[in-house]
Amino acid sequence: MAEAFVTLTSEIQAKFPSISFINSNKGKPLLVADDYTFKLNKATTTTKYWICTINGCAANVHTDLTNLLMKTAGNHSHLREKEKLEVREARDKMIYLKIHFLTLNIPA
Repeated sequence: MAEAFVTLTSEIQAKFPSISFINSNKGKPLLVADDYTFKLNKATTTTKYWICTINGCAANVHTDLTNLLMKTAGNHSHLREKEKLEVREARDKMIYLKIHFLTLNIPA
């Protein structure tokens, strides 16, 4: 049984070779896989359930608690969001730099 799980996990990892995470406008984590974004729908003691951020889209992803991809289900009803993701990542980087490296020097 464990061997079947490892094989299934390997097949899923081949389909989505890399997943990453970015923050939503409200600071919540978003999973990014294959230029699609997913928001956390619910979490149990063993699994996190992610749903596509586009309303009405049936695609979803399951990860374990360490964010290892376990399962994908459903098909997307829309195109990939590559440009939207690039804008979001650039915005997140600017916010990070602003918070961590820029200081306001006000002369006394």
